[in-house]
Amino acid sequence: MKTEYLLISAGVLLTITFITIFFTAKKTRKKNLKKQLDDLYVRFNSVKTVPLAFKLNKAQTMARRSEEMSASVESYYKKYEETEKHINEIQDMLNDVDDNLDTVKYKDALSMMADVSSHLSQCENEVKNIDDYLEEFSKKENIQREYSSKLKEKYRVVKTTINKNSQLLSITFDGFQEKLKECEELFSSSEEMIYANDYGQAQADLEHIDDLLEEIKASANAVPKLVKDTKGVLPLMLDETKRELALTKQRGVYIDHLEIDKKLEQIENDLNNDVKELMAARTEGIKARVAQAKDIINGLNEQLTDENKAFRLASETNDRALEHLGDMEKVENYVRVAYDKDSARFGLEDLRELLKQMRENIERYRKDYETINGDLASAMKPASEILEDAEQLEQQIEADMKTLYSYKSTIDKSTDGEDRASTQLTKLQLVVSEVETKLAEYALPSIDDSYKNDLKKSRDYIEQIRGLISQIPINISELNAKLDEAIDFVYKFYNNINNVVGMGIMVENAIVFGNKYRSTYPEIDRELSKAEFQYLNGEYTKALKTAISCMETLFPENADEKIMENA
Repeated sequence: MKTEYLLISAGVLLTITFITIFFTAKKTRKKNLKKQLDDLYVRFNSVKTVPLAFKLNKAQTMARRSEEMSASVESYYKKYEETEKHINEIQDMLNDVDDNLDTVKYKDALSMMADVSSHLSQCENEVKNIDDYLEEFSKKENIQREYSSKLKEKYRVVKTTINKNSQLLSITFDGFQEKLKECEELFSSSEEMIYANDYGQAQADLEHIDDLLEEIKASANAVPKLVKDTKGVLPLMLDETKRELALTKQRGVYIDHLEIDKKLEQIENDLNNDVKELMAARTEGIKARVAQAKDIINGLNEQLTDENKAFRLASETNDRALEHLGDMEKVENYVRVAYDKDSARFGLEDLRELLKQMRENIERYRKDYETINGDLASAMKPASEILEDAEQLEQQIEADMKTLYSYKSTIDKSTDGEDRASTQLTKLQLVVSEVETKLAEYALPSIDDSYKNDLKKSRDYIEQIRGLISQIPINISELNAKLDEAIDFVYKFYNNINNVVGMGIMVENAIVFGNKYRSTYPEIDRELSKAEFQYLNGEYTKALKTAISCMETLFPENADEKIMENA
């Protein structure tokens, strides 16, 4: 009985233990499934709470200015709608899992949770893909706000610089203030556009601000120099040019063809417009226009200088041409008279047609001179053209002068050659006469036959020259050649005779001086006798050498002086 009781008790205890283990295992399983479900809910909520709708709305607003971008955003909006459907499907699936857990359909719940996890993985990828695409639009907004912040700092620096340099910027200061005000208005506009998700217009406003600030900086750097040019340098240059223009007109210089008044008026108009632009702080193009205006004014000044110079040179050249014309007339008259007088005598070429043409040219040149004078006085023709006319007149006169001087030179050479020949003929006659006189006066005991022949040849030269001078027409070339030949021969002959006579006299003086010592010195007597013998034979050089050597034995230091003193 007791054993039976123990068996019953053991069975009951075993049953209770089994039941406890069963319910404990079931509870644990439910708990595990609940935890897995919670994890799925966490993943689901992470996907569901991504603000895709907000980002899509912003992207659509930003992309509406671009058809291509709008199409792209629209395609992602469709993907978003599909993903929302997918999320709703997963929500339904999670609800079913909850129901299965509540009804203890753990096996069904576990199977559905695996399916939900797969769907969640797919949905997570879809959401990430859409979110990554839309995040690019958020970046644009951030970039714009960062760009705006940088521009505000840049604006602050520029505004501070403008205010500090208000005196230096002078007339442009108010214009710069207007531009800064425009920047402030654009900042407000860009903020509104960013807030309204109109990023395209906001970007345009910010870029406009950046351009304005760069323009203000560049203008502020350029303004001092431009103000100096437009308010000082250019007006002064214009005044100086106008003053020179007035003086040029007073001188009677024609300048209408240069259109200087018209060009100066255009420069003044452009300058007034540029000053207005500067007052509005607009400098674009002014530097180039100022540089161009300076170049034009400098060019006009050069043209005025050239015309004034041409006017002066034209007057001087024309006056000089008149002087040359007077010289030409004198030379033409000289050639005409000389030709009429000596053409036959010197065999000159026929110059009658040439002289006729020269006379016509003189009359024409005189009219040209008067015409040029009239042009200078009338102020109706550019001085540069008048100068060309005057230079051409001067060149024509000089060319004719060259021709006339050439014929004058030919005539002068002919007459000069005859005069020279006549003068030299007279001189040669005097030289030959002097030779004959010396030979007769000193009566040297012996004259070499060659001297006699040379004397005859000298007389022949004189006769030949006299004959060439008397010819008609005179052959000047032949006459000059014969004259040069005669001069060379006769003067050499003259020098030789002078030397011979001189040596003969010196021998006589030496012998006369040595005669004092003949009786005292037999050797002296002997040498002097030898010198006398040589002298009588015409050996004057040997006789002089012998006599001088003889005397040097008595007076070794000053024999020549002793002889000359005795003479």
